[in-house]
Amino acid sequence: MIKKDRFVCWLPCKPYVKQFLLHNFNTPDDTWTEIVNLSSDKELQNDFLSRLSKPGRYENKYRNLYRYTANVAVEIRRDDFYRYGWSMSNTEVVAFGTKIERRIKQILFLYLDTHVSMGLPLSAAIRNFQTKFGFTEDTWSYDTIRREYNRHGYRKTVENTTIFDFINRIILGKLSEFGTISQQGRLAYESDKL
Repeated sequence: MIKKDRFVCWLPCKPYVKQFLLHNFNTPDDTWTEIVNLSSDKELQNDFLSRLSKPGRYENKYRNLYRYTANVAVEIRRDDFYRYGWSMSNTEVVAFGTKIERRIKQILFLYLDTHVSMGLPLSAAIRNFQTKFGFTEDTWSYDTIRREYNRHGYRKTVENTTIFDFINRIILGKLSEFGTISQQGRLAYESDKL
């Protein structure tokens, strides 16, 4: 039996992005212990394929990817390899990395907001998040997560003490963040002025 060749594109990324991709899309075999196959998420796969190019087409505004210290092999089909290409420009690498980072941070904020609103201290919630999602201190450190949450997380002074008020605030905050409802609508819902 002849072994099937696997076509890949090497994607530079941040260590926590690599960890997330491997945790969610890793399809190892005897040859590849770490290879990402995005076919289970069609939106992400189509976005990735649209960014592929053949080398030498154009270069971009990002000359140095010094923040992208990890690399992960992303599997592409043979047809896609020849049709679209097998590499990404630095601009496309940064754009795709930003998309994955947004996904990870949405998970982070939702997880931490929910746990903190239940009364768990932020430090314990961050440690639980790291354990649950497999982020070690090397891939995404506690301090970095805490800074990110303090900078962008949904934290306000507590006015009401029921868990339902906390949950509603988190849901409305996330819906507003995703663009499902407007900021004005969010404020109206929160103040019950309907």
